[in-house]
Amino acid sequence: MHPLLVICICTYQRPERLRSSLQSLAKLQLPTGLNVAALVVDNDSVTQAGREVVEELSGSFPFTLNCAVEERRGIPCARNRCIDELDNIGADYLVFIDDDEWVEPDWLIQLYDYSQKLGGSSVVCGSVVRRWPDSVPAYYSRIFYRQKRKTGEQLNYCATSNVLIPMSSIRSLGLRFNEQDPLGAGTDVIFFTEFKAKGGKIVYCLEARVYEAVPESRANMRWLSRRKFSAGITLAKHKLAKGRGHTSIFVSALGQLLISSIGCILGLIFGGKRLGSGPWLRACRSAGMACGVFGVRSEFYRVVDH
Repeated sequence: MHPLLVICICTYQRPERLRSSLQSLAKLQLPTGLNVAALVVDNDSVTQAGREVVEELSGSFPFTLNCAVEERRGIPCARNRCIDELDNIGADYLVFIDDDEWVEPDWLIQLYDYSQKLGGSSVVCGSVVRRWPDSVPAYYSRIFYRQKRKTGEQLNYCATSNVLIPMSSIRSLGLRFNEQDPLGAGTDVIFFTEFKAKGGKIVYCLEARVYEAVPESRANMRWLSRRKFSAGITLAKHKLAKGRGHTSIFVSALGQLLISSIGCILGLIFGGKRLGSGPWLRACRSAGMACGVFGVRSEFYRVVDH
């Protein structure tokens, strides 16, 4: 009997983006010897716009497409619903992508085949290519998404924007997404930090690409600053989860904040926003990390970008 892999998408009030994402999945080349299905978890129990999209497309979809409605608001609640649904049907692999992403036809083959090359027990994190609006300065992408990784690189954590997870690892390690801060960012980072701490392996695969069109609402320094501050809070949680002390994290954050602030001032003086923006965002992250040590929360996902 072939293993079952389910592609999961959590969504909230973004039906058009969800439709585009599902339409790209409908063009997938499927790996041989693998049963594939897709599951949408609609986190909006009022309008259920995501369910309507699924019902519209499911009849002509090339493989099974289902929808579940999660009434509890929050990304970790929706992600845990995915785990529960897959556990109930005995799925072998869970793949997460976001509702504002689309995939290349060979994406799943690249992702799954690489996981099998590693033995099928590792988490495999694919790459995300972001398309910025034409109106945005070119340096935005350089200062906000600078990571250059190679296939085979082992990671300490990853996100759920493009990732394959063996369900056997979730079951054996008892993994769940933390629902204490349901509207906050970074619960996926904490999830994979725990997975890594319990002996799991997270490996990067550059060739398994998904794409995301960054909306105008995110293509500005205000949104990027909020995102970096929230990322800093998550980073503090990550370091605490790994056993680092509160004082050590706080002192390190203050030092980074000082250095970044000086860099921001000098950058603005000698290069304007082009040189000052990078250090400013690093300062925002450092400030978030300092605040995160004391349990400060950021309800980053209370307002959804459409």
